[in-house]
Amino acid sequence: MAQTGALTDVPLVMAGAGRARGGRGARGPTRGTLGPEMLTSDPRRHLALDGTRNVRDVGGYPTVHGRRTRWRTLLRSDELTRLPAHSVGELRRIGIRQYIDLRWPDELAHSPSVLAHDSGVRYRHIALLMDDPTPLGGLTGMYRHVLDQRRPQLVAVARALLDRSGLPAIVGCAAGKDRTGITIAVLLAVAGVPDELIVEDYALSAGYFATPNDTFPPDDWRRQPLAVDSPPEFMAAALDHLRRAHGGARLLLRAGGMRDDELDALVVRLTEPAA
Repeated sequence: MAQTGALTDVPLVMAGAGRARGGRGARGPTRGTLGPEMLTSDPRRHLALDGTRNVRDVGGYPTVHGRRTRWRTLLRSDELTRLPAHSVGELRRIGIRQYIDLRWPDELAHSPSVLAHDSGVRYRHIALLMDDPTPLGGLTGMYRHVLDQRRPQLVAVARALLDRSGLPAIVGCAAGKDRTGITIAVLLAVAGVPDELIVEDYALSAGYFATPNDTFPPDDWRRQPLAVDSPPEFMAAALDHLRRAHGGARLLLRAGGMRDDELDALVVRLTEPAA
């Protein structure tokens, strides 16, 4: 029987379940649009790159403004520390210009990203957390902590995407689930993606860790099957808190210093007119 482990993005504590569906309190797409499961299962979404488990494109999601998120523009990922040359080449082929690494400084020192010194990709480190709040509040508490206490870091990520060479970009951490998950949720919410789709996108992570992956060397923690905790109700609760405590993602970033013209430009860069 394959060995399994329990994994969270922010140290290994929580045991997880497989992918779940839906999410209480989520606000879904308008009537007549495709359901969230069909959109998240689009074959273009997961990039099965050797040396990774959880590189995903968040393109193709409809927004409440009648637009949709652009494909091959914003990606989310687990740590890009063991990428072979051909996987790096694939990222170059699809035009990646920037990688935003959300991990702690000690994670970078122990496991540096292969893109940190890549001349073709701008590498930017924005430590989303400076400590680990999960022992007191679990993952849902950590997501609230980011929204309540790490607004400058979220603003820094959003502004990085507005740079001249800011997109296409990858935002990642260790498993690409928690720190990446809440950051991508804020960006998608600013773009106008409905809650139900943000929740379903978050819940995908568990499935990509469920089977062995022999593209990793034997000493990599991601080689064996892992049970990761990404139940949809966690993200649904975070989005509910985002609205109740901060008035939504746009007001959160505006309170952090972003101007309306910057926020409008971010929406334009992340989305396109729907077909």
